[in-house]
Amino acid sequence: MLLGERLKETRQRKGVSQSTVAEHLNISRQSISKWENNSSYPDLDNLVRLSEYYEVTVDDLLKENQGLKKNRSKQ
Repeated sequence: MLLGERLKETRQRKGVSQSTVAEHLNISRQSISKWENNSSYPDLDNLVRLSEYYEVTVDDLLKENQGLKKNRSKQ
């Protein structure tokens, strides 16, 4: 799973809109959309702020899906 997909999934699990996250980070909603579509990536400061807002670790946002990784290793 790509970073953008994890960001979108995590935001949706928290039940907030892109606009709400953007307002919290004091950035544009378009930036959130670009991150979630893998058109661009958050800088380190925003990545840390996202992890705090979503109540997950930066590692959770960055690391590869462990289930997918296990499936690949079996092939």
